[in-house]
Amino acid sequence: MIGTDLITIRFQAAADVDIGAKRSNNEDEVVFCPEYGFFAVSDGMGGLEAGGETSAMIAKLLPKLIRENVEALETVPSPLLAAKILGEQIELISKKITENIDEARVESFGATLCCLWLIDRHAVFANLGDSRAYVFDRANNYLRQVTNDHNLAGMMVKYGMLSRKEVSRHPASSSLTKYVGMREQSAPDVFIEKLDLQSGILLCSDGLHGMLSDSTLTKCLSSQKDPTHVVRKLIDKANIAGGRDNISVVYVKITSPYE
Repeated sequence: MIGTDLITIRFQAAADVDIGAKRSNNEDEVVFCPEYGFFAVSDGMGGLEAGGETSAMIAKLLPKLIRENVEALETVPSPLLAAKILGEQIELISKKITENIDEARVESFGATLCCLWLIDRHAVFANLGDSRAYVFDRANNYLRQVTNDHNLAGMMVKYGMLSRKEVSRHPASSSLTKYVGMREQSAPDVFIEKLDLQSGILLCSDGLHGMLSDSTLTKCLSSQKDPTHVVRKLIDKANIAGGRDNISVVYVKITSPYE
């Protein structure tokens, strides 16, 4: 399945996008490139005229830019170099989107982005906005959010003004402070995590994490072994809970050579 020498661990992966129970159109996108160990979710900002167009542009540009940079990593699969490349490519995409928009319509474009790049035995994450990445410790049944939410609610949590349990229903969660395509360019947050053979990785838009608690996410991840079933169960649960938004999900299961 892997087309490069970048990855020294085996994995299984699945992804899907669902319109949800309330929306009449879909503005979420998934980037699914298992041959490069690269995955992403992007959520077009619903309050903007061209939010869906922004996420579609990201989904078109990002795989091409990743492919162009794979060769630089194949000689020495360095997570630090991958993190640098990924951060630069996301900034480049955001700048391209902003430059190609007529000045009067700049505020009409915007989307979140959350990426995963598997390099050697590491996961490199990058994000702008409130789409999230989680690492799931399958051995201890423990789910941990890796990324930070770039919205007013996330800032309130950071400074102790709001608990994490209150975030999904709080009005401040819909006010993004950083996103792809914003007028004032912002660098993405980048994280590097070392993986073991009992790791699972979840990427999702707020159409999932805004509908389901961490405990429900954990139950879904722990009850299914196959990533395709995990993704479908998560989406079904989000729709049963109300499905207020589009739902994009990627789940990657790190496996041993014997699975």
